[in-house]
Amino acid sequence: MAVVLKKCRPYLQRAEELSAHEPVIAHYCRLYAMEILIRARQGGEVSPDIQALLLAELEKAETARKALDLSAGQETVESFALRVFDAADVADRTAEDGSDRAPVVPQFYVAGLFLEICAQFYEGELPPDLAEKAKYARFRVVQIREGIRNGTSSAPADPDASRVASDAAPGPQAPAMAAMLRPVAAASPHHGGAASGYCTAAGASPVAAGGVMQPQMPHAIKAESKKQAEFASSALDFGDVATARRCLLEALRLIDGRVK
Repeated sequence: MAVVLKKCRPYLQRAEELSAHEPVIAHYCRLYAMEILIRARQGGEVSPDIQALLLAELEKAETARKALDLSAGQETVESFALRVFDAADVADRTAEDGSDRAPVVPQFYVAGLFLEICAQFYEGELPPDLAEKAKYARFRVVQIREGIRNGTSSAPADPDASRVASDAAPGPQAPAMAAMLRPVAAASPHHGGAASGYCTAAGASPVAAGGVMQPQMPHAIKAESKKQAEFASSALDFGDVATARRCLLEALRLIDGRVK
């Protein structure tokens, strides 16, 4: 399955789940997924599956647009996303470590998705308050999973923990990690082509010594490596060095496993 299809699928799943009782939220979930598909096509990633899915979702979105009152769409979506986030946060802070905290993981996961779809109201970039909450939700998903897997405490920090991110850089990756995992030469900022290689310093040549080209990285490995780097960045934002280190090592393991 194409990476872009995997990327938009969670939002389309939320749209299907909510179509009956929260049709406005479902509509904007679908629109956000369509934006992902459109950006992929603009970046050169075209396939019959992508085209068919985009056309099918476009038809559903047009039908919903004619039937729904979307005059307060932004307020409705943001309010819903914040309620889901707050419910996850309360459940997290009242749970005990171990299996009692496991149900919080999907709550934070979907909270992060609903917060992310709000970006469509801000030209693709969340305002700082929503971005902080989305980043915190992703961070807690990773931290709680790590705690359950390793049998260690994953209790949340103080109630203002999600505000720590406001002092961090706005991007999803810390500068140092972004440099370590930056593609040397990409055909497109979206999915226009695979990178020619990876390096730890800017300016390195994508051609290895002797003029041999480095092997290209598959989209799936590239996407997973970037996701682990983002998790590491989020963990650093909230002072969890151990989780940050594990995620960053996992990102490097994925890359090394490809180019060895």
